[in-house]
Amino acid sequence: SHHARLTCFSATRVPAPRRMAPVPHPMASKKPPRPAKRTSSKIMMKLDTPVGDPIKLVLTTPANVVDHVHVVLLSGCKDSQESADVSATSEFGLPKHAGPAGAGGACTNAMLMTVHDDKPDDTWLSTLVTMRHWLHKNGYPQVPKLSYANAAFDWRAPFSLLHPQCRANPKKAGRTRALLIGINYTNSDSPLDGAWNDVDKAKKFAVASGYKEDVSSMRVLRDNGSDVSPTKVNIKKALKWLVNGASKGDSLFLHFSGHGVSMKDKDAFSDEADGKDECLAPVDFEKMGFIKDDDLFAILVQSLAPGVSLVAVMDCCHSGTLLDLGYDFTLNDAQFEHERERIAKKVPLNGSVAGETAHALVHFVPNTAKTLGRVVVKTLDVACEATSEVLQRIATSIPLRGLRYGYDGVRDAARRLTGWRVSVGAANANAHKAVAGYVVVVGEFGKK
Repeated sequence: SHHARLTCFSATRVPAPRRMAPVPHPMASKKPPRPAKRTSSKIMMKLDTPVGDPIKLVLTTPANVVDHVHVVLLSGCKDSQESADVSATSEFGLPKHAGPAGAGGACTNAMLMTVHDDKPDDTWLSTLVTMRHWLHKNGYPQVPKLSYANAAFDWRAPFSLLHPQCRANPKKAGRTRALLIGINYTNSDSPLDGAWNDVDKAKKFAVASGYKEDVSSMRVLRDNGSDVSPTKVNIKKALKWLVNGASKGDSLFLHFSGHGVSMKDKDAFSDEADGKDECLAPVDFEKMGFIKDDDLFAILVQSLAPGVSLVAVMDCCHSGTLLDLGYDFTLNDAQFEHERERIAKKVPLNGSVAGETAHALVHFVPNTAKTLGRVVVKTLDVACEATSEVLQRIATSIPLRGLRYGYDGVRDAARRLTGWRVSVGAANANAHKAVAGYVVVVGEFGKK
């Protein structure tokens, strides 16, 4: 069974979490037979699903565009949806070293499932598509999505918690900070079971990605009685700690597992497309209220120093625009089906024909320049060697007999007039017959 991580609120008190629409649980009955594998042709494979519209970022909140930073949000569902709390995450097939196999959030575990699979395609796009495919296949209607702070987001880049300049290489990770929050709301009417486990898994993933786990680099908030309590005050304080002092090249990671809510935006000039604020629910939400997306944007994004990277994973209901970022990246049904088939058939294309053509042209110029540069250098090197050999052959073919007689006379005359002995010696053993192979040697004064 799985619980929803909260729904829309019309009162201050939180109702008990309702179940999602009844769906057959994948572990409750006999597993369905595996679909027959399709044989692939050695020729370029043709996809059955149409390409659809070009895959691109969509500007949703122009006022919230923040340039010169890398801020990406991976959310478990759309603003209008709920995110599931799964009672047994063993169905995700994660390896033991990934963390505890008990209860957990569907978003967190689906993300980790894509990380630990053996597919070579590990881009942001393929991660989003694989998560959505697995969730739908197993009866979870939530649609994971991505949003970004500006138009520079490269969804073809490798999925990584690190700064893009690291190229997903943990050895290149510079200064890192991670904030992990898991709330089970054990003393409320809306308890969860897997948020604490999600934190354990997120921590292992962060450390494996290159994040340091010392007290100055990583903080954990959980309502388990031993970690710092995730109250509204403590969460806001921890969020400020995450970004304060960050500088160019730093990598920041935020993971939240708990309840999320959607409430009417009461601001006079609302910037919400649906007229609602998406919020996080701290452990003391009944007394202190929620943390709105406007607050999260102001603390985490608006104040972020240029050149800093922040990756946030929000495993809660109504989390689609929880950071209020300027650009949205969500695939429609046609794009999703096309990309799902592409990944399954291992076709090396991302998106539409037009998009791929533009991408190929952009990368063709620098790659071609590098290739031509290597060819030119190699060609010049070969040409120089050939020219040198030709010149040596020409030089060795010149007879020196006539020059030798004239040289002997000049040498003797110079020695008689000046007292200096002048001679010509071979530059190397193979040049004794060549003009190009001789050097003038001035001997000692007075020697005969």
